[in-house]
Amino acid sequence: MSEQLLHQILQKLDHIEAEQSSMKVDMNSMKSDMQTMKSDILGLKETQELMQVQLGETNAIVRAIRDRQDETDAKLDALSMDVHKLHGELTSVKATQDRHEKILDKLATRSIEQEADIHQLKLAK
Repeated sequence: MSEQLLHQILQKLDHIEAEQSSMKVDMNSMKSDMQTMKSDILGLKETQELMQVQLGETNAIVRAIRDRQDETDAKLDALSMDVHKLHGELTSVKATQDRHEKILDKLATRSIEQEADIHQLKLAK
């Protein structure tokens, strides 16, 4: 019986060795997978850092555009105020011109009347 027991023990040991070998293969496979994952994670980190740099540049561009837009809006407001001022001045000039035209019409009428009066006085002599 001792031989049979020894044989069973050897079989169990062989089985354990086979399982250990299988576990070593699995462990090596896991190590390889972990290395691949580490490499992938590093790649993702590099990509994320690049994206953050690009996002920072994009934000700077957007801020510059917004600042430029604010400047453009201020210039447009100033131009609008100038146009309103010029419109007011033009309206005033037109009103003054209308008054001058009325005065000139009255003066022209008086001049014609005076010339007619002078002509009549000359004829009456």
